[in-house]
Amino acid sequence: MKIHFLGTSAGWPLPRLGCTDRICTSKDPRDTRTRSQALVNEILLLDLGPDTYAHLKKPEIDPTKIRYTVITHEHPDHTFGLWDLSHIYSSHGRTKIKIIINPKTLAKIRFMFFPNEYEIIKLESSQKFQAGDLQVTFLPVNHTKDSSFGILIEEGNKNFFWAPDFKSLPAETITKARSADLVAIDGSELKIKTPSHETIEEGIQLGKALQAKKVYFVHLGHRTLPHKDLESYVKKKGGDNFHIPYDGLEISL
Repeated sequence: MKIHFLGTSAGWPLPRLGCTDRICTSKDPRDTRTRSQALVNEILLLDLGPDTYAHLKKPEIDPTKIRYTVITHEHPDHTFGLWDLSHIYSSHGRTKIKIIINPKTLAKIRFMFFPNEYEIIKLESSQKFQAGDLQVTFLPVNHTKDSSFGILIEEGNKNFFWAPDFKSLPAETITKARSADLVAIDGSELKIKTPSHETIEEGIQLGKALQAKKVYFVHLGHRTLPHKDLESYVKKKGGDNFHIPYDGLEISL
């Protein structure tokens, strides 16, 4: 399984406009972050934030290979790319992409995205959908009311759990995501607790409880640390299987 982290920021990108803190003045290119999104095996796009067009026009990406996209929840930083994704052209004309989405999430998307441009696949929680060689399952997370999910992706004996936004995970989700080869989980805050997001400190404990082989923090917020320091922090607190990704990072399982 090939995982390409296209974006790694929270709802607002980094650096923030006009900000002069350590992250926003960093010269390390890994501290320039766009909204969280990933591409799996070049065919499955995870979430559709407003940076989708910029991500897919990069020379290393062939957008005509994308056949599926999955949306975790209805917030703008995960849905506003729906407009752009509907216009991908190949030698056979316009590609009609399949959108895999839970019905409760679909009902809460509050803007027009021309559904006739897509094939909508409504997938209930814990049901499985075959996307090429990848098997996709929605697992509930506690973020919005009944409409937020993590995505379990399986290929052969490898599995990847994508959950960029949540406050906590229900017991059933922890059970099904346990021992994953890689999990990408909410890193919105370092220590400051908020109503709808876990902290990285909490995520380190969760990663240990999940017994994941590798834990990556995505949806990284402004009140964390520059990349180099944050990577050192999670390794010191969690161990060598904890990591901070950056925009453009590619991983093979």
